[in-house]
Amino acid sequence: MGSEHEVEVQVKSLKTAEIAKFKINDSVTLQTVWDTALSKDHLNETRNPGDTFRCAKGEDLTSFLSDTLSQLAEKKVCENRHFEIKGPSGGALA
Repeated sequence: MGSEHEVEVQVKSLKTAEIAKFKINDSVTLQTVWDTALSKDHLNETRNPGDTFRCAKGEDLTSFLSDTLSQLAEKKVCENRHFEIKGPSGGALA
């Protein structure tokens, strides 16, 4: 082992404009980061259908939710670890 270490992540809710910054082990999955950000200790929000987790640059991370933070770093995805939670898009459903 020994490769595990804590990293700082930043998660901004685009629904409330609140920002949560916290340290978390880089061996956790992106889904865990999302869940932790939503917890009452941080953003205190509920995940709603249609919410998406993405890089601060706008890249959708849905396909990466089961990857760990260290795996994302290896793939050079969201290297600064700044994430956003985006609510469902408005407008008519197709």
